[in-house]
Amino acid sequence: MTKRRYLVFLLMFLSVFINYMDRVNYAVSIPAIRHQFGFSLQQIGAILFAWSIAYALFNFPGGWLADRLGLRWSLPLMLGWWSAFTIATPFAGTLAGWFGIRALMGAGEAGIWPVNAKCANAWAGPGERSTLYTWAGSGQFLGPALGTLLAGSIVVRFGWQWTFILFGLAGLLILPFWIFIVRDRPALDPRVNAAEIAHIGNRAPHDEKADWPGIRDVIFSRTGLGMLLVYMTFGYILFTFLNWVPSYMFYTFHMSIFKSSAWASLGLMLGFAGFILSGPFNDRLAAHFDRLTARRIGTAAPMFCSMLCMILSIFSARAGLGGFTAVLIGFAALLMNMTVGAWAVNVIDISPNQASTGFVYGVYNGALNIMGAFNSLILAWIATRYGFPAAFGSAILFMLIFMISMLFIVDRPSYAKLIARAELSRSAA
Repeated sequence: MTKRRYLVFLLMFLSVFINYMDRVNYAVSIPAIRHQFGFSLQQIGAILFAWSIAYALFNFPGGWLADRLGLRWSLPLMLGWWSAFTIATPFAGTLAGWFGIRALMGAGEAGIWPVNAKCANAWAGPGERSTLYTWAGSGQFLGPALGTLLAGSIVVRFGWQWTFILFGLAGLLILPFWIFIVRDRPALDPRVNAAEIAHIGNRAPHDEKADWPGIRDVIFSRTGLGMLLVYMTFGYILFTFLNWVPSYMFYTFHMSIFKSSAWASLGLMLGFAGFILSGPFNDRLAAHFDRLTARRIGTAAPMFCSMLCMILSIFSARAGLGGFTAVLIGFAALLMNMTVGAWAVNVIDISPNQASTGFVYGVYNGALNIMGAFNSLILAWIATRYGFPAAFGSAILFMLIFMISMLFIVDRPSYAKLIARAELSRSAA
């Protein structure tokens, strides 16, 4: 059996890695940008909101574009767009310029997760879908982990402007490799043999069209509504970890830019470990329990432990223990990411067919990122008035709603109906 799918997911990982590395240069550069432009913390939050809301809203057309253009051509278009505006960021001379350039960058980045979802649907077998999806998606934390350290070093040595220029150029390097190697599905790649195609098990026809009645059934089912709450609450939690740890360390414990970025990088590395563990953990659960039970265990158990770490971090921050607080936040990120192979893959599982996966995932990921966008405003407001420990503590409420949604709102009858429809499509002759 050929192993072409692993090369496809390696390129998917590198694309996610670059996508998220391109975001942390802003988080790390906040003190330097504020010093140069005189922006308040709330203006900094508003710039982040402009990026976030554009990113969130363009998930919807981004998912449609991924379905329309296919894997081979949709990602290069998005990657080239966001890399160009990453490079353009240092040339935003005014507050309005910052809003515009960062919003355009966010619009380009929006399709990355619908593309990853399509990869998992088209190129991963049912027994490895969580593993390959999360291994590719682990770039969400490894990119910021390494990028935070690298950006901190670049800011100190060469100035904050170079973090945007160099990171943007790195993204452009991926384009030719993706176009040369990736095809929309295994059957279209002559380098994939029959044994690998049989292992993946995707026999949907090449000319398959989006199943709009099926999409409607997913979104308006009780399972679909429960998953909407799961995605939205996770958006607030995720953006808390991704965007604010360097500022938390800098303003709460009065660390240097480099030291605060180093502590943030430790937490991101632990978050990366959570992603890597998430896929095998949840595929193993799916092998031992029925699918919904496995998804519920994989979602609720790690998030409960993450919530406990967050509660402890509030007390350690109040005691002035900066390093210990960063470690607790890092373990909270690890445990939070252990859930991804359960709830995120759930939407891939219930998408009505391959040609609808990008759009369905884009709808849910768009909702996730709309909440993430408002996180930048809410958290900046709380941090300004009550400090960063209280701001980070706000994520605990969303963790509770996240667990309740997966355990009690997603229901077995509608879930089973959606799964049966999706599996019938994948096994079509």
